[in-house]
Amino acid sequence: MFNKCLAFIWDGKNKNLKTVGRLPKHQINGLFGIERQKELVISNTKAFLEGKKVNNVLLWGERGTGKTTLIKSLIQYFKDSPLRMIQIFKNEIITISYLYDIIYNHEKFRFIIFIDDLSFNENEQEFKDLKLIMDGGIEEIPENSVIYATSNRRNLMPAITNENELFPEDAIQERASLLERFGLRIGFYRFSEEQFIEIVKYYAEKSELKVDSEELFKKAHEWSISNGTSGRSAYQFVLSLQISPQGKFI
Repeated sequence: MFNKCLAFIWDGKNKNLKTVGRLPKHQINGLFGIERQKELVISNTKAFLEGKKVNNVLLWGERGTGKTTLIKSLIQYFKDSPLRMIQIFKNEIITISYLYDIIYNHEKFRFIIFIDDLSFNENEQEFKDLKLIMDGGIEEIPENSVIYATSNRRNLMPAITNENELFPEDAIQERASLLERFGLRIGFYRFSEEQFIEIVKYYAEKSELKVDSEELFKKAHEWSISNGTSGRSAYQFVLSLQISPQGKFI
C-alpha cells in the first residue's frame, strides 16, 4: 500500500486507511509571502526524512495565507522520498493509537500525520485526547511519525471568557501544555497590499489571462477592500476574471 500511494486519509471508525488517488497539485514555489515559513517547514521535513528526531509542527495564523497548502505541497515536493502523509480528522484523534500500530510496522517510510484546522472549545474532549496522545503515555510513539497541524488560533482555543472559572490560571496552563507538544510553532500573518498584488500576478500568468496589467492591479485593489488580501482571495479574484463574459472585469 505505501509503495504505491503517497497520501492517505485515516478512517477511525473502521480503523483503516483510505488511499488518496487524486493528489494535491500544489507547488511550494507557487506560495508567496511565506518564504521563512516554507524554509522552516522544509528544513524540519528534510531532517525527519534523514531519520532525525524532529519537532511536531503547528502552523497558526490568518485564514487563506497558505498554512494548509504548504503542508499539502510537501507531498509533491518530496514525492521521490519515503515520505507519506496521512490526514486525520479532529474527531478521530482518539483512534490514532490504531494508526500508530500500522505505521510502526513500516519502518522504511516516514509519516506526517496531518491535522487540518485544529481548534478546541473549552472542556472539549478531543483537547485532552490529543494532549495524552502526543505524550505517548506508556506506549511509545513510532519514531517514523510526526504531527503537522494547522490552526487559525495561535493558542488552539478561544480566549478564556468563563467568568465562573474558579482557577483561570489552571485553564491557561492546560492550554499551554498542549501547545508545548508542538516544538515548532510558525505564525502566518496578513499579507500586505504589495504581496497580494504579487500573488494576483502569479495566478493571472498561470491562468494565461490576457488583461492589461494596470487595470488588473486596479481591480485587484478594489477586490481586496471587500475580500481581503489573503492568497485565497487573490486566487478567487483571478478565478472570477476567468469565468466573466469575454474576460471582462466584474
